[in-house]
Amino acid sequence: MSVIERLVARLALGSFQAVEATKRRSTRILAAAAAVLITTGMWLVHLSNSSLIFGHHGALGELVYVLVLIPPFLAGVSIGYLLFPEIEKPIATGPGPMSGYLQREKAEKRWKIIVTAGTLSAVNLFCMLFTSRSV
Repeated sequence: MSVIERLVARLALGSFQAVEATKRRSTRILAAAAAVLITTGMWLVHLSNSSLIFGHHGALGELVYVLVLIPPFLAGVSIGYLLFPEIEKPIATGPGPMSGYLQREKAEKRWKIIVTAGTLSAVNLFCMLFTSRSV
């Protein structure tokens, strides 16, 4: 594994863990707004000159693809956690017959948020690839 690939993996995992670990609503709003602004900026750069983003090959190309995927994913995760704040709250009931069900419900919502954010990120990348061919 090259140095760039390790750097990209650490960047992606670290940014996801930072968004998921924070409990403050204002931090999540700031993360979502920053990710949306970065995604918008990437689109402006891409539409003005698509070769700046997708004109690279090799390790640099992989880095660019990951950097294109990260902001929409973080925006989706941040917005999902803002829409469903009960995911972060501890379960009010103690151990009992319903505690496993409630834990599973929280895990399913978290999984759905992550899958939806990943899908949003992939759709963003495919739209950029599609428009880079037609621009």
